[in-house]
Formats: sequence, structure tokens, C-alpha cells
Amino acid sequence: MIHPSGTFDYEAEFTIEGFSDSDIVLYGTDRRGENIDCLVGLNPMIRFWNNRIVIVAPGKLKSTCRNVSFSFGNAVSLSARPGDRLYLVRTGAGGIGLSVLRQQSLILAVGAVTAVPLGRDMQIIRGPGSPNPWEDPISDTWLEFRVGSEQLILRDREVTEIGDYHIYIEHRWEDGVPGTDECISVCVADNSAMKIAAMRSAILLSNGNWKETHWDCTEHFSPI
Repeated sequence: MIHPSGTFDYEAEFTIEGFSDSDIVLYGTDRRGENIDCLVGLNPMIRFWNNRIVIVAPGKLKSTCRNVSFSFGNAVSLSARPGDRLYLVRTGAGGIGLSVLRQQSLILAVGAVTAVPLGRDMQIIRGPGSPNPWEDPISDTWLEFRVGSEQLILRDREVTEIGDYHIYIEHRWEDGVPGTDECISVCVADNSAMKIAAMRSAILLSNGNWKETHWDCTEHFSPI
């Protein structure tokens, strides 16, 4: 389990000024409100650039790293508009979750999606879960998706649509302590380029590397 100082849980708003030809820049706010140390501070810059997400601490106060980055692809640049809300999480299990909401409707979710807000239309539930994950973790896990009156259960490497959404499962969650977060993509189903980009983002998150730059300028690389 990662210490809370190695995690984060940010919310940010896309603004007109944040969009340029080369990148998208936002400024996050920690949603936990606990005023504790977190990986890159309480109000970092979040930059989507060169198919990566780069999160930069505003200073040393309440931050353990200068910046972190990881590959993500271009799904956010294809989907986000000014006024949309971004949610970006690193969990205690080390998973990355991201969602983009537009007026409380889900536009995009990638990675550890059960850790981020999904809006009013989509519910994603982990199952079945063990009453004693320390000693007896369950191996046959799944994810249940609910949209309106529709629902379905999916496992690894499945692709489908439910309601207005396209879903891809790169891998399901694994029970245990800390266990492993799911890595999936969910996006609106009316754009074929968006479907491919969202799937690619899930694949990059599942197979990519995590880069940390510390305040002494040393760098550390590890699998996500």
C-alpha cells in the first residue's frame, strides 16, 4: 500500500486559456481537503503534452516530488472542452484514474475508474470482493457497468457498448492488500477516433512507466 504522501486526488476545470496547439494546461485542487502531504502538492499544474500527463508541484510545501509524468496518449485532447471538469487520482494501490465530465455527464474515463467521479449516467461496481482480502483474496473478479436500466458484467480484454458508451477492459481489478486497480476505458460511443484513443490510453497506462523527479533533481522510473 502506498503511503498517502505518494498519492493524489485532484479536480480541475478546463479553461479557454488552457488550450494551445501544443498542450493543455490546468491547475488542480486536492479534493481530500486534509491538508496533508501528497505527491506533487495540493495545487499542481496538470499538463497534457506530447502524449503524456505531466503534473508539476507549485513548490515544496506539502509535496514530496518536483513533478511526475506518464504516457497517456491523446484521448483528453480529443474529448475535452472549456468548462469540462477533470478528475485525476493516484490510488493507494498505485493505479491512475482519470475522468472528464461535462455538466455531470461522463465524456471519458480511463484507468482506475472506480476511484474517480463518473457523473450521473454511469455506475461501475467492483465484484465480488473478499471479506478477508489479507488472507483469502478472490481470484475471479469482475466489473459491473450500469447505465440507466442496462447493466452488464465484464472481465479482461472485453470490448462492448452500453447505452451511449464504449467500454474496453485492459485488465480487471485484483483482490488483495493493496491489490491491483482495474485499467479500462469508457468514452462516448459516437466517435470512432475517440474510441481508439481511449483504448490506447488504457493500454499505455497498463504497460507504461511512471517517472518521478525529486526536489534534488534525481529521477526515478517504475511501472505504473
